[in-house]
Amino acid sequence: MGTNRHDWLFGTGATPTEKLLAHATAVLGALVVVLAGGHVGWSWWQWALGLALVWDLVGGVVANGLDTAKSFYHSPLPATERRSVRFMHHPIGFTGLHIQPILAGILFPGGTWWWGVLWYGWALIGAIVVEAAPERLQRPIALAVVVTGAMVSPLLPGPAGLSWLPVVLLLKLVLAHGVPEGKGAPHGAISA
Repeated sequence: MGTNRHDWLFGTGATPTEKLLAHATAVLGALVVVLAGGHVGWSWWQWALGLALVWDLVGGVVANGLDTAKSFYHSPLPATERRSVRFMHHPIGFTGLHIQPILAGILFPGGTWWWGVLWYGWALIGAIVVEAAPERLQRPIALAVVVTGAMVSPLLPGPAGLSWLPVVLLLKLVLAHGVPEGKGAPHGAISA
């Protein structure tokens, strides 16, 4: 049984400034949703859920992009660690736990079950492809998954007030979380 306390949000060793940046980004995202959301027709519980989505996904883009988070999630765990912890630690398992688009598609006005399943699947397939790719291609593939999602998402009807969700989800899970830091440098490359 593992005895180490894992910092699942920021990775071990994140500075107060790094943590503040993630939280401040989440606050800014929440303000944008509140300011733009006067016409969405959400009930009080949809507002609570919507702001929780913003906090997790928008703040999560920054938190998952921290070197400390990348180091934590892309380093091996002790062999004695529980199976559930190993699943949550793995990039594909971590992505698979993010069912937010499915919930958003079902629980918000204008949403449909297929919208949520589409973006959940897009993120999960993106994570699988990035994980399976050679190191030098992981970041470019992640970028391709995110940018094609950014191009497709405005073309599809989705839940009111959540048009931002597909792109932010892909940024958090496929790019920020899925790509290990420092991967893909060609041998003999000169660093600036």
